[in-house]
Amino acid sequence: MPNFAPRAKVQQIFARMTRPERAVLALLCLFAVKFLFSTAAHFLPVLQPVDMLGSGRHPVDVWLLLLCCTALLGTYCLYRCALRAASVRLTTFDGAVLALCCVVSAAFYLHAMVGRQSLYLWDNATYYNLQVRLESNFADGVFMGVGSTIYKTWFNDYAPLVINILLEPFFMFTARTANTFAILCALLIPSLVYGSALVLLQVLRRQLAPRAPRLFTALGMAFVLLLPLLHIALYRGMPDLLGVAFAFMIMALLTGYDFTVPAPARLVCLAAFTGMLIVTRRSYMFTVVVLFLFYGVWTLFRAVRNRQKAAFVRFWRFAIISLVCVGLPLAPMFWRIVKADYSDRYATYQTGGFFAELHNQYIYLGLLIAAIFAVGFLYGLYKKNTRFLSVLSLAGAVVTVLLVTRVQNMDDHQSLAVAPFYLLGCFLCALAVANLAVPLLRGLLAVLLGGLCVLNFGGCSQILPIVFPSAVYSGLFFYVDNERTDMEGIAAVNDWLRANCSGENSAYMICHGVVYSADVFRAAALPDESIRTILAYGAVNPGNDAFPKELFTAQAVLTCTPFDPSNHTEKINNAFLENQERYHPFEVAATFDMGNGYTITAYRRVQAPTVEELDTYRRWLAEEDAQYPYNFSAVWDQLEIQFANNG
Repeated sequence: MPNFAPRAKVQQIFARMTRPERAVLALLCLFAVKFLFSTAAHFLPVLQPVDMLGSGRHPVDVWLLLLCCTALLGTYCLYRCALRAASVRLTTFDGAVLALCCVVSAAFYLHAMVGRQSLYLWDNATYYNLQVRLESNFADGVFMGVGSTIYKTWFNDYAPLVINILLEPFFMFTARTANTFAILCALLIPSLVYGSALVLLQVLRRQLAPRAPRLFTALGMAFVLLLPLLHIALYRGMPDLLGVAFAFMIMALLTGYDFTVPAPARLVCLAAFTGMLIVTRRSYMFTVVVLFLFYGVWTLFRAVRNRQKAAFVRFWRFAIISLVCVGLPLAPMFWRIVKADYSDRYATYQTGGFFAELHNQYIYLGLLIAAIFAVGFLYGLYKKNTRFLSVLSLAGAVVTVLLVTRVQNMDDHQSLAVAPFYLLGCFLCALAVANLAVPLLRGLLAVLLGGLCVLNFGGCSQILPIVFPSAVYSGLFFYVDNERTDMEGIAAVNDWLRANCSGENSAYMICHGVVYSADVFRAAALPDESIRTILAYGAVNPGNDAFPKELFTAQAVLTCTPFDPSNHTEKINNAFLENQERYHPFEVAATFDMGNGYTITAYRRVQAPTVEELDTYRRWLAEEDAQYPYNFSAVWDQLEIQFANNG
């Protein structure tokens, strides 16, 4: 009778594992034992002193370092397994191209980032703060660290779990500033993107057999290296780009595989890269949907047309198992994304809809890149063996934009969800050039296209002068958010807040524009976040932020002259100044000349809040209240009862 004993099966699998894979397994087992002990210690306080050994920054958290190094080694093993499954063998030429791309990219980012005076705000600061929070979560023990990480992955709008885990082994040995975080992202993430792009190009090179395979690879990598859309978010400290690497690997593993033969290693890698892509950034969930939708329809169509029952069954088996292994663990995150209407919550500055976003995508690409994409798309339609890839490049981009705009708009970093489809079209253009019959012509054309892309990238990044009409360039010009010349003034305001305000949310800032907002002061000295407990987060988005009670409860309220508005903050400021003129609830406590034409004024409350003061805000914000009563009337009614009881 055949031996199907589980022990024998496990031994067989272990025997086939490589040494790095066995090391990952051993590290995971060690961490699992530590997690179980930490869980017991969480409920048995007597074990907590032992559980905390190795935890915290002394100078690093040993257990977090162990987990992150395991993730790094696991990612390396996953890439090795994917290359074997896709039968990819990179040549010396491929390695030279990859090394050149990494060096040029690193030189650009070091030139752009080292020593620049800037504050990382908005989404930039969110990623950095999540990286710092990862460390603080594990400082309370492995049980709390794992639990908090899982919870935030499920329920946080930003859940860059893979980004945080893979960066942490490097980040924890730095000064942990926002600038070092941004530089680390800029040095490490593009290398993985270039490597993944090279794998996809090698798969396409083998399947499509261009006349000049090296030229095809070099030109394709030039398109990746010199696409502004791929770099603009990372330039400003947002590491969303990592997801493009995983999307390239999914495309490489799907390309050329029709499910007619068993390929367990390939399918395991597909499921793993899919999960990693989804937890990189919520917008990539739509990239996953589109990729598997198009590849699935194409695979099932061929299986039915060729009467390949085994391929049909194998595809559905993979789909069901993937949903169980990837979909179920991430189900809370999917449910949150599906039921959340970000387009309503952020309606005041996320308007336009699908067709407006399509136009924005054209602006992001610019005429040159759009023309390269169009040539690739048309050439792909012309060649029989590339028609599916051609349809995927254009239709995939359009459908992704359609899906994303169902829940929110698409800024440059959300548009990275579409970048793999744009680059697929550019790769088809590289194929068209590489298939030209005359070697001299294809060489000259490749040099011309590469040179134009250099001029496009150089003009957008302000390294080279503008030599073409602006419509030719990608409409994403590299700039640093809020490059500062007022750091001394910001420090002076923060020093005053520390000296004059006590308690949580004891100060409030009304202005929330591009130059000044509460975030500017809260993030001015990262990783020092002491000012966050004093200065409350500013209410800027009426669909998402409740009316700020701190206007009545804070010891000090700050605003700026001239006022730096955003959404309804100018109405709040006008109501505040009207109250000050009529009822004098505050006195001017301090003024700060910021040296850039702006003055920050700090008001100290000297009278208890009244219903009359509240009514002024009701009148000024009636329009916002009609649209979002849960953020306005609901708060006002509570305050009115409180003020009446106080009176």
